[in-house]
Amino acid sequence: MGITTETAGPSRVRPRHVGSALTPAAIGIVLAMVLIVVVDSTQFADARWALPLSYLCVWIPLLGAIVVAGWAHGASFWRWLRFSVRGIDLIWGLGVGLLARTVASLIEILGYGSIGSAGVRLGDTVYDAWWLFGALLAPVLLAPVIEELFFRGLVLRAVYGRVAARWAAPIAIAVSGLTFALMHLVALDLSDLATVAVVGSSTLIFGLAAASLSLATGRIGGAMIAHVTFNALVIVPALL
Repeated sequence: MGITTETAGPSRVRPRHVGSALTPAAIGIVLAMVLIVVVDSTQFADARWALPLSYLCVWIPLLGAIVVAGWAHGASFWRWLRFSVRGIDLIWGLGVGLLARTVASLIEILGYGSIGSAGVRLGDTVYDAWWLFGALLAPVLLAPVIEELFFRGLVLRAVYGRVAARWAAPIAIAVSGLTFALMHLVALDLSDLATVAVVGSSTLIFGLAAASLSLATGRIGGAMIAHVTFNALVIVPALL
């Protein structure tokens, strides 16, 4: 954290081994989606394990891809990834997260007739370690950081560095947003068209907004804060 970077978007100077980042990124997202399907179709003797395992089957492949790409890049990797947070990122992140959640709520109204029909339902509250992880740590803190490192860090930068300058930004933003949305659709019942449409469009809009913010600032700090805000605005009402 705290790496000083430019604020007007990433440089077009391509770091050595930038192309090698695409391979672990592709493997990571495919493996994560396969594991999501496996965990979702598995019956657990203790149902409490389903939620943490569903998170881990995503986080481990994504973090593994980041580690492999980082090893290939060497000491310059974190600078290339734009892993930095500044004070202004808090303002941008809160704004983008709030705006994206507002749009997602409007989409829910169009799809379901009300807000929150596809939201989080936590059931009877038991304040233990399982609750702390599933209700707060995983969705509000851990998932936003890990997913932004992957989608707005590794994927966005790898695609941006491989495409001709004229099309680099729109293509990188599109790939980052689409893969982010696709990962969130894997475990859904595809026959439920309303849910697929609402979740798919909501996550796509956020993914595109977060990628645009990351490129505009030259850092992923704002995207992380936006993701925390976007998720928290679903989790907090479910806890009330």
